Amino acid sequence: MSTEKKKVGHLKPETKEKLELSLEMAASSSIDLITEAYGQDIFDKQGRGDLVWLYKGAKEALTCMEKIKRILNDDELSVGDPNERKITPEMQAAALLESVAKKLEERKQRPS
Repeated sequence: MSTEKKKVGHLKPETKEKLELSLEMAASSSIDLITEAYGQDIFDKQGRGDLVWLYKGAKEALTCMEKIKRILNDDELSVGDPNERKITPEMQAAALLESVAKKLEERKQRPS
């Protein structure tokens, strides 16, 4: 018989499910707000105010999405024994630094 343990992160399954639902709700809200902002008249004082207000709401929804994604990603990376991880935090940081260095190099090579 195989006694294979199911690897779980630090979050409870119910919490993870709620976070995933919240992620979908925030995405839906941001799309709705941006879609509503599209129809605003920018040449009218009230339309400009509504546009800014709707974009601020969309920005907050997207910020919440990013924070929830970070929590879910951290939980996914913390699964099981740290020595058995496929992607270690050091590897993740090295990949991030490499991508930043690549973008900086591309900017340096652009004609002014």
